[in-house]
Amino acid sequence: MYHKYLEIFIQVADTGSFSKAGEKLFLSPTAVMKQMNLMESELGLSLLNRTNHGITLTEARKTNLSRC
Repeated sequence: MYHKYLEIFIQVADTGSFSKAGEKLFLSPTAVMKQMNLMESELGLSLLNRTNHGITLTEARKTNLSRC
């Protein structure tokens, strides 16, 4: 099943930035951030580490994604 959250999550993970992901998806950085916050809230998981130097995947997400 396709879900818009997944497309946004992949772009954020690939680019390491809400702004860069937004540019590729034609969304504002705020819209991307809100969608990621909603996704994490619905899943009850922290998927992203947010720092002043960009966005990275949490250790749990790196581990689970590498098994796919």
